[in-house]
Order: sequence, then C-alpha cells, then structure tokens
Amino acid sequence: MTVALIDGDIIAYRAAVLGADDFDGEEFFDPESVEQTVTHIVTDWTQKAKAGTQIVCLSDESHRYFRHDIYPDYKGNRKDRQRPAALTHAYDCLKKNFKTTDRPGLEADDVMGILSGSPNLSDPVIVSIDKDMLTVPAKLLNPDKMRKPMRIRKAWADRKMLLQALIGDRTDGYPGVEGIGPVKADKIIAQHPRLADCWEAVVEAFGSEDAALTMTRLARILRPDDYNEETGEIKLWHPTREIWIPSTTPSTTGTENMKRSTTSSRSSTRYPATKPSASRKSSNTSAATTKKKTRSKTSKKRNSTRSNSSSY
Repeated sequence: MTVALIDGDIIAYRAAVLGADDFDGEEFFDPESVEQTVTHIVTDWTQKAKAGTQIVCLSDESHRYFRHDIYPDYKGNRKDRQRPAALTHAYDCLKKNFKTTDRPGLEADDVMGILSGSPNLSDPVIVSIDKDMLTVPAKLLNPDKMRKPMRIRKAWADRKMLLQALIGDRTDGYPGVEGIGPVKADKIIAQHPRLADCWEAVVEAFGSEDAALTMTRLARILRPDDYNEETGEIKLWHPTREIWIPSTTPSTTGTENMKRSTTSSRSSTRYPATKPSASRKSSNTSAATTKKKTRSKTSKKRNSTRSNSSSY
C-alpha cells in the first residue's frame, strides 16, 4: 500500500491563510472552516498520490533547527513576519485528525526525506509543493503541478542540491553566491558530467570550500542515511568523508509537544517508522558525551547502511 508523506507545514499555512479574514485591520477566522480546509487538502493530496494512507510530517515546534548551528542567520528574514492567526489551530487540526510525526531539530522537509527510504513503509511517496524536495532521491508528487508521482534519481538529486547551493534561497534566508541566479548556476553544473567535477566548480564559484560546504549543507534535505533514528545524530554533507553531529536539543516544552504530535485520535501508538528511541526520552547530555556513549553501539548499523551514501 502506498504511503503519502505529506508536508504538514505547507498545509497548515495554506489552511490558515484561506480560512482567515480581516475586519478593521484585525485578523479573525472560523475554526470549523479551517478544519474543513485542512481535511480537504490532506485528503486531496493523498488521493492524488494514489495512496492508501498518509503520514503528515511537521517541523520541530521549537523552530530551532540543526541548520541554525551551521548558519546562525538561517531563516533570519522571517523573524519579523507575522504568523497567520489561524496557524496554531490548523496545526492542532492536523494532529487531531491525522497521523503526524516530527523530529527534534528537523524541519518537515527533512522528516519526509528520511521517511522516503524507510524499510517500514511500503511505497512511500513525498507529497509537497516545495522545490527543495527535488534534491531528494525519492518518489515525489507536487500536487499543484504533477498528475502523477515522479522518481528522482540520486545523481540528478545531487546536482539539484549543488545548484540550489549556488543560487541560495531567499525564503530560507541563505545567500548562495552573489550574482549567480538559476541560469548561471545551471551553466556551471551542466558543464561537468561528473559530480566530483561539479563540486570543484561549486567551490571555485564560492571562492572557498568552507563557504561551499556551508551553503550545500543548508540546501541538502536529509536523506535516510543522513539520520540515525536511535541517537538523533545527523550526518552533515561532505564530498569525501562522514561528519556526524547531535541534533539540535529541543526544550522541555518542545519535547512534550513533539511527543503529543506523533499520536492522533485515529492511532494511539507511534507509527513504526517513527518509534521513539531511548535517546529522545533521556535527559540531554553534552555532544561529546553523547557521541562517546553511542558511537560503539551504532557503528555496526551505520556501516550496513552507508553503502548507499553519496561518494565522489
């Protein structure tokens, strides 16, 4: 049975905007209308994906992501942006009516990318209108533009990732290379059939490997091999070696909300692919202590899964 991995953040925002109105400069909304919109979009996207069920993927409620540790100004352009009045209610509707899941320190995009390769899910398909999902080697449906899902190959996804790093992303607040837009970036990538040569060209365009690595890590949506479900560790992209870091530690409130959001009125148990690990339940320790305690326990598992990792 096909499982739709649905971008819950986009649905919540869309429903919040559609369900709101303005009176004398004050925004208000009809709760019932917002809930109907949420349900309609989730159902519509599931049907378009020809899926028998869905998992709604959400971002960490703390809004503190691992990308902030890489680039402190990540999404900094959104600080003064006013949230729609109905947004919280829209999220509550998703959690009440559908299976939802998130991860500490991750965005909904990353959760979809990770679950797209889960062995616990049959025929998973990412359903999102976000162009960033084109950088994930997976089955993808853009419900606004595609009539049926497309299969994105790894080599193509890797090239799209480097392309996005060069261009940057105004929505997420990272710059890429000044003066390089989609056309120029495409020319740089298209000149090199080999990905290793593409990377060298990207480094040259940035002027330093450090800058190129930073932007590429921001552009890369996490894939199944980039995340350890047991420890919450994240693998930062590098062309030749593996670099693992702890996930961004959520606050106590964030942990409680994350736990609640993985259940719904339809299911009182966590979905198999998102079973909580001991590392999420335990109190937070320093990054160095966490790595020392978990490295020996997880090395075997990592070695068995890294054969599919990017290599140049």
